[in-house]
Amino acid sequence: MSLTSASESFSDGLVEVRNACKSYGRRKVLQEMSLKVMQGECIALIGRNGSGKSTLLRLLAGLARPTSGTRKEMQGRKLSIGYVPERFPPLPFTPWEFLTSVASVRGMDKHAAEEELNDLLRKLDMEHAMHVKMNQFSKGMLQKINLIQGICGKPGMLLLDEPLSGLDVKAQEELLHMLLARKQAGTAIVMSVHESKLIDRAADRVLLIRDGRIAEETPAVRPTSQELTRVVARMPDSGTLARIAAHGGVADCTPVSEACLLEVESGWVDQVLRLILDSGGSIVSVTPAAGMDDRMEERLESAAN
Repeated sequence: MSLTSASESFSDGLVEVRNACKSYGRRKVLQEMSLKVMQGECIALIGRNGSGKSTLLRLLAGLARPTSGTRKEMQGRKLSIGYVPERFPPLPFTPWEFLTSVASVRGMDKHAAEEELNDLLRKLDMEHAMHVKMNQFSKGMLQKINLIQGICGKPGMLLLDEPLSGLDVKAQEELLHMLLARKQAGTAIVMSVHESKLIDRAADRVLLIRDGRIAEETPAVRPTSQELTRVVARMPDSGTLARIAAHGGVADCTPVSEACLLEVESGWVDQVLRLILDSGGSIVSVTPAAGMDDRMEERLESAAN
């Protein structure tokens, strides 16, 4: 859900939590947590379920108060906060009814809000369902509406709890483009995530959360154009081959006997492999690049268990 709290500015610091602890009864969820969110940066939170990631997001959003320590906004003007929870309920409203109501509560101009909502619904392929009750939606459809309500209005800080959950490959790629555009425009993004491709392509910092504390902080590893994964695949026809060759992240495509050799930028490999299989092709071999260091792979594997 999207919130509005005090302060919005495009200078350095937006929100800071300092020595924050959060307990529910005797259970300590966050312990001595300190974090400053800067304008225009993207922070990825990784860690096992129950490590405190969702609670930290709620604390940053102002939806939860620290049991001890502080959470403060660092500017003197209004900061709009978009919050995308991990689960979105199947409400008995249509997306259009719900989203226009959210926009109105935020004080958005009606015409501008309708224009932006139409654009977001189109990008996430939800125009066909904009007047269908959401209690008839699948998990993926609900997640798309969840994302739209958090993103619309161009918030100064966007908080995302497992944003790719339930999304198809096309929607995942569209969401990534949206996040990168928002980040470039100055929006700060903090996301709880376990997909390496989202970390690779969007994050500036990666925080490993363990037992309610920041156990490790590292800069994200960016794949470069030299970090290419070799994919040997068989395509069902020349049209599919041409479509794959033109896909984002495919640096080179060379026919080899009955197959073809693709050079794919590491951040795009998952999407390209899925597209090949969905198109009726087959994968012969994949030779990964060393785009992500072993320590990052270990942290992501730990976060998934």
